[in-house]
Amino acid sequence: MPDPLMSSSPTPATPGRIHALIPCAGSGSRAGTAQPKQYQVIAGQTLVAHTLAAFSRVPRVQTVMVVVAPDDRTLQGQPGIVRAACGGGTRAETVRNGLRALREGGAGADDWVLVHDAARCLVTPALIERLIDACAHDAVGGLLALPLADTLKRSHEGRVAATVPREGHWLAQTPQMFRLGLLLQALEAAGSQVTDEASAIEQAGHSPLLVTGAARNFKLTWPEDFALAESILAMDARTAP
Repeated sequence: MPDPLMSSSPTPATPGRIHALIPCAGSGSRAGTAQPKQYQVIAGQTLVAHTLAAFSRVPRVQTVMVVVAPDDRTLQGQPGIVRAACGGGTRAETVRNGLRALREGGAGADDWVLVHDAARCLVTPALIERLIDACAHDAVGGLLALPLADTLKRSHEGRVAATVPREGHWLAQTPQMFRLGLLLQALEAAGSQVTDEASAIEQAGHSPLLVTGAARNFKLTWPEDFALAESILAMDARTAP
């Protein structure tokens, strides 16, 4: 009998359960923080704690797994969160190792996996639900993204080389939602240099669905991003019912 994990079909017969996988093994060197940026405290909690809390509030997500580096001593066990100390040297390796850990824990090849950046700590349960609603019956899966609003420039040696038409260009966000077996197969074929899951799925010959995200769901990357995120979280707290 063929291994279902190696099937190239993007249309399994079963609906599949839903799991979240949060890669949390990076160093975040561009952020200028004293520790990996996912452990920077904003609004009273670390970035990754805000991220995990959002997924924990989505009832349809059965498992929330955070993948940390093998020597990580910062993030310890939390109620309702599966901690997997199998992070790799790149994001793709970390996600690939996390998918294998989900399989070892009983997840099926036809289950859905929502992969989300730990540093996108402003994601909301409503955004996660939007992606699930859009992709749950899709043949391939998809990702949150935003149509490009700004004029896009291509550079050469610090100067503008060309203006690229923004029509048809989107900014990829996360979560990105794909079947576990298809995604693992795609990542294994693509290698470790792909920067998101959709790229691996594209290289496997599939076309992920684009689901409109939100500007607030940005990835904290630069030092000034932390103050902006903290102000958004403070506003959320003031307007919460």
